[in-house]
Amino acid sequence: MDTKTTMAPRDMQPELTLLSRLRQGDEEAFAELYRRHKDAVYRFALLWTGSAATAADVTQEAFLAFIAKPGMYDPARGSFAGWLCGIARNFARKEAGLREDATDPGDLLADHALPEAFVEHATPEVRLLADERADQVRAALAGVAPHYRDVLVLCELCDHSYAEAAQACGIDIGTVRSRLSRGRAQFAHQLSRLGLLSGSPRVKEAS
Repeated sequence: MDTKTTMAPRDMQPELTLLSRLRQGDEEAFAELYRRHKDAVYRFALLWTGSAATAADVTQEAFLAFIAKPGMYDPARGSFAGWLCGIARNFARKEAGLREDATDPGDLLADHALPEAFVEHATPEVRLLADERADQVRAALAGVAPHYRDVLVLCELCDHSYAEAAQACGIDIGTVRSRLSRGRAQFAHQLSRLGLLSGSPRVKEAS
């Protein structure tokens, strides 16, 4: 069973209460929202960009954008955490000189065109992020196509649901699943090239 799509919804009420207080001018509410989410936003930005300095800039820009227009967040469209990562994603892509991707030709391919091991199940290489080779792993992530990296980082490495990834990226859940499959394959390929995935089969990159 796919836990990313069947997991219970996050409790949004604490964030909704804080947002209500913020819109009434309560500065402490913003401080609390920042404390709750800054580490997750920074982790996403660091994994996506591969640069601690850039990740810090992206995190700051995301929260500055939020405090400038807190009314932009619409609870009816998803969680606050997912929305905030979407803002960070936009800034990360801007830092990389990327515009929003158009229709991805890879999304038109059937999932079974990829190795089965990468389609539904989390891959063990994500554990490498916790050890001394984390910098090399981030280098491998940088080799994953940006539209695949988006969902790979959100779902596989930051534990967001498919719905939250879809919200952050402005795509549907089916596209999240498709891109995640290809992101996993490309990530494994890059790790193999760097010698970080010993014993794994060499995976041909999806186009």
